[in-house]
Amino acid sequence: TTESTAVLIPFHTQEIMQEGGIYYGQNAVSKNMIVVDRKKLLNGNSFRLGVSGSGKSFSAKEEIVALALATEDDILILDPESEFGNLTVALGGEVVKVSATSGMHLNAMDMDSSYGDDTNPLIEKSEFLLSVFEQLVGAGNLGAKDKSIIDRCIRKLYLDIAMSKEKYIPVMSDFYDLLMKQPEEEARDIALALELFVNGSLNIFNHQTNIDVDNRFVVYGIRDLGKELSAIAMLVMLENVKTRIARNAERGRATWLYIDECHVLLGTGEHSGHSEYSGKFLYSLWKKVRKQGGLCTALTQNITDMLQSYTAVTMLANSEFIALLKQANVDSQELSKVAGIPEAQLQYVSNCASGMGILKHGETIIPFDARVRKNNIIYDLFNTNIHEIREKNNHV
Repeated sequence: TTESTAVLIPFHTQEIMQEGGIYYGQNAVSKNMIVVDRKKLLNGNSFRLGVSGSGKSFSAKEEIVALALATEDDILILDPESEFGNLTVALGGEVVKVSATSGMHLNAMDMDSSYGDDTNPLIEKSEFLLSVFEQLVGAGNLGAKDKSIIDRCIRKLYLDIAMSKEKYIPVMSDFYDLLMKQPEEEARDIALALELFVNGSLNIFNHQTNIDVDNRFVVYGIRDLGKELSAIAMLVMLENVKTRIARNAERGRATWLYIDECHVLLGTGEHSGHSEYSGKFLYSLWKKVRKQGGLCTALTQNITDMLQSYTAVTMLANSEFIALLKQANVDSQELSKVAGIPEAQLQYVSNCASGMGILKHGETIIPFDARVRKNNIIYDLFNTNIHEIREKNNHV
């Protein structure tokens, strides 16, 4: 009878099959395809969360390949661990390696006519540079007086350039010289702290930008910078990316941004307290790029650390597309509250295989299976398991 049949057939299974979308795996319950167009959501921002080895980067690479082949959109990736290099080369993209020896430079002080949103661009630039200097000097080492001095010097530097007959783009040494002219003793202390990054061996950002990337698929690799400069580099690259998104908006072009190891900027887990400004800057980018055709994706590990950061929780709550892969030591009630996923469905992430989890698309929540068969060109191109890679190379 119908009553007994209903026990066996999932009548209440949710499905997503959007025209013009891309494939995100199978529905783990009904085995139907999941086809999604993130541009049709209220905002296209996304989080991919899961423990190391759960398939975060693999899932992101599947999406990136579909976008590269099926759209004309720009794809930008911040890649601190150099996991996307092979894929980028295979798709004809450009890999930008920023290091002390690469000769590639990004000027943190750069600001052109497309900079900023509806607010005063000088205010936005001041907030950004405060985040950079806090990373350089060290979290917690900038007091209220220091921040006021830095803000004053930033404003004076750009206003003087705007009023001068000869326009030029300042570099960090220009800011350093201005600090040294200030009457306060604190200004010289800040300058001394910045000296290593201006005149010393870590002066990588004290140069004019010499990267002219027109390729629609660009990966920014910062692995060779080390931990000392990686967080700063990610901030400077985000600034560079933000300007590019604004330019693309003027041309009516969508921009997809992927931020791997996002917890470094958000200041969660071992990076807790890393920088209040870097989190604010990232959150600001998260809110504003929607209006400019930008779609941000953050890749990070265990969500337990994310729940400790108000900024991270707010960003997560304002992301309409969430891929939740295997989790460890999850606070089910808190996760259910923040991500909007019923506790009963968290069984799909507590003890699942790599490549499986829960997909939240707006108000629709679907357990998914995006596993890829091994021993094929796609799997080999996406795989980051060093043991499998080494074993395969030994058999070649």
